[in-house]
This record gives sequence, C-alpha cells and structure tokens, in this order.
Amino acid sequence: MSSVREQIVSEIYSTLKNQRTVKLGVVKRDPVIPDELPRTGFPALSIESTNEERTPLTSTMYESIMEVECVVYVNGGDRDRQRNEVLFAVENKILASTEIKALVNDIFVTRIENIENGEASPYASSRLVFSVLYCINV
Repeated sequence: MSSVREQIVSEIYSTLKNQRTVKLGVVKRDPVIPDELPRTGFPALSIESTNEERTPLTSTMYESIMEVECVVYVNGGDRDRQRNEVLFAVENKILASTEIKALVNDIFVTRIENIENGEASPYASSRLVFSVLYCINV
C-alpha cells in the first residue's frame, strides 16, 4: 500500500490528467523538457511533491504540510493568456475535487511564480504551488 503522501499526489495527477476544462497536451509526474515536446504536447503540465513539514500530535500521529508543485508550460503566441487560463483551470479542478478533499484536511494555493525562460524563447511557464495539510499515522 502506498503512503498517504503518494496517494494525495497520485490523486492530484489523476484529477488533472482527466480534466476537460482546458486542453492539456502532456501531463507528467516528472519534469517536462519543453524542447523535447511536439507542438501538440502544449500546454504541458508537470506535477511533483516537494517539501514537507511534520508536527507530532501524538507518538503515532503527525500533522503534515506538504507542497505540491504544478508547473505549466505554454508555447506560441499569447503566452500570458494561455498560462493564466491553464493556471486557473488547474487551481479550480484541484480545489473542487471531492477525491482530493477526501484525502486531505485542507489544500490551498500558496504561490504562483513565473519561470523565466528568456525573452526570445517561444515558451513560457509558471509554477503553481499548493500547500496540502493532512495527518499520517505511523
């Protein structure tokens, strides 16, 4: 059986992979290399769990706050609009998912960061960081 941490990230991935609010080309649990994607691979989305802080509640229970990063990559013209539409759809899908809510105590966006690819690049990307509050028993 997988950890609660893995179950949460897997459900976030599944929710975003299966969403139909906005067209996504590639959805991965690994970093995306934009130069290796075909044009049909955009917008692309990479989902990864990152930092986690744990606070002991009892000798066998912890409260955890984990960060999950969703990195969006767009290509072509009107990149700012494309990024904003994908970020909006990703945020709304995750926050509305009853499957995710069943696994966590709370989930919310803590940061949206633009990632600089250079002015001449045909790509633009942003990082959407969710904080996920949940409890684990050990």
